[in-house]
Amino acid sequence: MAGWEEIRRLAADLQRIQLSGPSSRLSERSCIEIIQKLIELKVVDVIYTIDGKEYLTPQELGKEIREELIVRGGRVNLVDLQQAIKVDLSHIETKVNELLKADKNLTLILGQLIDRSYLDSLAEEVNDKLQQQGLVTFAELTKVYGLPGDFISQVIHARLGTIIKAQADDGDRSVLYTAQFVSQHRARIRGAFSAVTRPTPVSSIISQYHLQEKLCLKILDELSTCGRLAGLLSGGRQEKSVFIPDIFTRSQIEWVESFLKQNGYLDYDAMTRLGISEPKSFIKKRFENEEIEFLESCCIRKPICERVEAEVDEVCNSGGWLDVMPLLPSSCSPGDANLLLRKLVKTKPSAIVFCDCFVVSDSFMTKCSDLFEQPIKAKAEKAVQENPSLLLSSSESDRKGAGHTTKSEDVASQKDDKKEVRRKKATAGKSGGGTQGREVKTKAVKKKFGHGKDRAEYDSEEETPVPSKATDHEFMTISELTEELAKMSDLSEVPDKLISGVALALHRPLTQKYMDELKSVFLQTMQATSSSTTRRRGHVELSDKVSGLWVNAKLFEKGISLFGDDVQQQLNKHLLRTVCTDITNAIFSYYATISMVTVDDSAMTTEVRSKILSALPDDKAKQVLIRLQGSLQSAKGLDDFFAQLESICGPGNLEISLKIPEKKKERKLIFNHRQSLVEQLKAESDPAMALHLCVTLLVLVHTQCMIYAPGRCVPQIVAFLKDHMTGDQHKVLIECQDLVMKRLKQSGDASSAEARGGDCESEFSAALNDLLPKVKDIAINAKRTGSVQDDA
Repeated sequence: MAGWEEIRRLAADLQRIQLSGPSSRLSERSCIEIIQKLIELKVVDVIYTIDGKEYLTPQELGKEIREELIVRGGRVNLVDLQQAIKVDLSHIETKVNELLKADKNLTLILGQLIDRSYLDSLAEEVNDKLQQQGLVTFAELTKVYGLPGDFISQVIHARLGTIIKAQADDGDRSVLYTAQFVSQHRARIRGAFSAVTRPTPVSSIISQYHLQEKLCLKILDELSTCGRLAGLLSGGRQEKSVFIPDIFTRSQIEWVESFLKQNGYLDYDAMTRLGISEPKSFIKKRFENEEIEFLESCCIRKPICERVEAEVDEVCNSGGWLDVMPLLPSSCSPGDANLLLRKLVKTKPSAIVFCDCFVVSDSFMTKCSDLFEQPIKAKAEKAVQENPSLLLSSSESDRKGAGHTTKSEDVASQKDDKKEVRRKKATAGKSGGGTQGREVKTKAVKKKFGHGKDRAEYDSEEETPVPSKATDHEFMTISELTEELAKMSDLSEVPDKLISGVALALHRPLTQKYMDELKSVFLQTMQATSSSTTRRRGHVELSDKVSGLWVNAKLFEKGISLFGDDVQQQLNKHLLRTVCTDITNAIFSYYATISMVTVDDSAMTTEVRSKILSALPDDKAKQVLIRLQGSLQSAKGLDDFFAQLESICGPGNLEISLKIPEKKKERKLIFNHRQSLVEQLKAESDPAMALHLCVTLLVLVHTQCMIYAPGRCVPQIVAFLKDHMTGDQHKVLIECQDLVMKRLKQSGDASSAEARGGDCESEFSAALNDLLPKVKDIAINAKRTGSVQDDA
């Protein structure tokens, strides 16, 4: 690139040529094209002016910007520089950025280039203003100088203590004070608040004396804290704070203490009018060691509480009532009385609070309730007599409850019936032989020929109608109760307000008592009309059950007569312990029901029967039942039992007809019993039980007699069957009996089992399993032999 001297030389030659004659002078257009070409060749670096008539070098542009900044006092807008220098704004901005990097005293704020000298002069102006006014805010400076507040704050705080002789507020750094201004404010504040004798809002003093708010609150707090001002700044450094002088506080305390000592209470409203904004806090802080009860509108001392408590105790002991309002200060409201009484009666269960300020005892309420005892009974009886149909409209829940009870009774009855089925077996006993046989249970005879009616037909009668809800049958309305209580001479001195409260409290209990009485009368009426039906139904059920079991016992007694005396004695005892005991239990259960004695029918033992006997009111029935129970253990056996049974079933007692069935019906019963035994035998897989069923069935087939034998009588029955069977068939039975007895004996002998292991038992089991089909075939296909007579 050519040097600056060369450029000057060329410019001089160019000027000389232009001033020369027309023959060698260049036109203006040619000059522009030549300079444009030089710029393109980067021979020269110049900047066009806006009008295009002048060129500036970058160095010249920077020089003119600095000159313009000095001319304008150290602050110039970039837009104004564009108009003054007549260069495009982009060139100016580029050059300004270069100047900012090179010179740290220059600053660009909001498109304005500012020199340090301008900031110093700004600080001097602010200091002059502070010396005149004593107070300057950054908001005010922002409006005056048109600069951002943060920038002004930075400039001012950097020059505090040097150019600017002032101090910033600790609470608000955007406010500047001079020391003289603060001193004047302190003196004015001290004088103004020293003259205050009652609580005064700080804002009123500030507005009256034109004080600076934040500075005033700060100085006032400092003066109060150090004790220069005798008072307290309430509310802190806030706009609504109040200055309370000590003289006023002392007057308040003296008044509060004097009033509390003389009257025993303090009214919150009076304290508020006195200037105490939070009375409860003030009292708690001032009288923290004294027992004071705080209520809603006032507080009272302990002596007043003790006087009220003593009166409440007197009410509880005497059974009367009390209005506590005369015992409390006049400023107390009913809400205060209620709050105090609620605390006092927490330890007195017999005291009841009514209408906020009344206390009554439990005995007083009982007395009021007892006054309606006779009216309740009279109204209940009248309601049942006039319209008993209304009492049958029970709610859905009541019907469900009744249905649930009925179902429970049915389930209990079914369980009882199942127990009877298990206990009454057409044939039962101990399988095997000898004394080592075990008990075998078979189906009951009654299941095949029972005479009882179906219990389901009485289900509807077991549902007892109950009265409907209390909302349908109200004893009295609250207004009617109030009128009735007011008319009673015993309550003539009771205030109307308390009578209304008592009526409201008694309404629900009296309505419930009326409903209970209504239900009681209704049930008594229903019981009177349905007792005969219920008793007749129970008698029919008992008659069916006893007659059916009695027929069974008689048929079994006929079978017992086939055997010898020793076997007969065992069969008689077994029949007494089973079927005859069931008959006795059924009779005792019936007497327990009609005598309203609650017993568990499923666990009827000698002790339970003795309990029923002790509860029976009828001595005649008691004696008959004692004889019936004693016949179960009598040495006379079945004859004594049947005699006592016929006595208790005869006229004057149960009046149950006991009749021997006709021949045709007896044959039908025997046939059904045989079919039942055959079905059981086919399904039986245990050899011992199968043998028991087999001999029972064979006796029935050959003798046409039913037997009810224990397992230990099986050998005697097998011996009895010898004359009614072929020799081969009887040998099969004997062989099966021997194997069963050996197997049972082998399983019961532990030492032998250890010595010989399970081989022998397995041998017996295999032999029994092979022999079992033959035994079943003999019994199932047996036919009556000619050696037995039909009338046997």
